[in-house]
Formats: sequence, C-alpha cells, structure tokens
Amino acid sequence: MLGRSLQFDSASGPSLTLDVSGRRVLRMTSAIGLPGAESCLGIETLEDEHKDDLIKLLQAIAAPRHELRVTSGPIGRGGEQVSVGLPVALLADLLLIDLNESEPGHLAPETDEPAPVEPEGAPSAPSSFQPASEDDSGLADFAAAFGPDLVAWLIVDGEDAGKSNGPEEMISHLRTFLEDEREAVDRQLDALSPTPGAPICVLLGATLIDGHSILCARLSAAPILGVVEGDGTSAALAAWRGLAL
Repeated sequence: MLGRSLQFDSASGPSLTLDVSGRRVLRMTSAIGLPGAESCLGIETLEDEHKDDLIKLLQAIAAPRHELRVTSGPIGRGGEQVSVGLPVALLADLLLIDLNESEPGHLAPETDEPAPVEPEGAPSAPSSFQPASEDDSGLADFAAAFGPDLVAWLIVDGEDAGKSNGPEEMISHLRTFLEDEREAVDRQLDALSPTPGAPICVLLGATLIDGHSILCARLSAAPILGVVEGDGTSAALAAWRGLAL
C-alpha cells in the first residue's frame, strides 16, 4: 500500500486518523470521541506495546449497525520513510478478521462475478463499485451524467481518449499526474477490483484541492480521472449505475 492517511468517520460520532504504508499502521494522528485514545496519540511510530489499545479504538470506531466512512489523503506529519509500525496482518488476526477469506459474505471475496448493485435508497458509503457492462465507450457519458459536481475530468484511453472538461489548470494537473503515476493508478485499481482490468469507480479524499474529492474510474483499460466538488458519492453512484443500463 502506498503511504497515505486514512480517516475513519463513524455515523455513531467518533473518528480517528491513521498513517499507513506498506501494509503497516505507522501512527495515529487524530482521534475524536474515543476514550483512551491518548495512549496512541503523539506516538511517532506505533509498536507492539500499543496494539491492544489500538485494537480497542478500532473496535469502538467500527460500531455494529453504524455506517463507517473512510477518506484517503496525503500521509501525515512523519512521512512514510519508516520500516516499522504495526503489521496489518497482525491487527487483522487479533480482530478475528481473515484477510484471505473467500467464502461469500466476508470482506474482499474472490469472485468472477460483478459486485451486486445496491437497491435504491441504500446508503452510499461504499467508495468503489463495478457495473455489469465492460463497454469502454461510455466514460464521456459517465462524466456527463455525473453532473456539475464533476468540475474537471480527463480521459486518456479508449474510444473517448483525449476528451476532457473543466478549468485548464485542473486538467493540466490531472494530465501530469497520470503521465507520472499511470502504472501506480492501474495497480491500485487492480488491487480493488475482483479481477485485473475489471471496471471500477473509486472516490478518494482531497489531494489536489481542499474540500474536493478525486474520482478515478475505469472501463476495461480506459481510465478517467476527475476532480469532484465536495463528497459526490451519490452523484458518482447514480452515474455509474447508468452505465449498466
């Protein structure tokens, strides 16, 4: 996993933010509404002696029957140039989570079938979803259906290659990013997809402009990168569902 900050916000109220890199939890940078968080806050690098307290905080933030939203952003104060921290695999074992579980109904199932579409009225918490179609000619239609919340976007491959919309400065940032990080983007999308190259749509936390989200979607091998004003989850889900019609 590339170094990043992950902010967990529970619908029950509490929130916490972790710096993570290379399948390790490096540090906790903030916590709201979580008693006992002081034992992990202010620690430059979390170690084995902190794992029990961290597990209690993770269990508290993931309260049953409450929506949990995760926002990804730039890594926090200490950067990612460390090789220690708490291994994610260890934390998963202690939380009784099988990261390699393949049975239906568990996290990260391995399946050749596209992910099921949520019924109308379901919460829009998931940050990624796949359509039933793999036609790569619909990215421009997807961008148009997204609406005004998608303030800038760029398509680099497929039948809509070269199409873009929005302020030229934003388009320039998107183009430069894809030129430099295209392989990393493809790897991250493959890591979230049921199979390499599968269609997927992901919304990330602000990285280009404060208060905005970043859209990254793919149909077949064709990606679109965009800047979304505010959250945009509902608009993204509605536009993505339209591709399966």
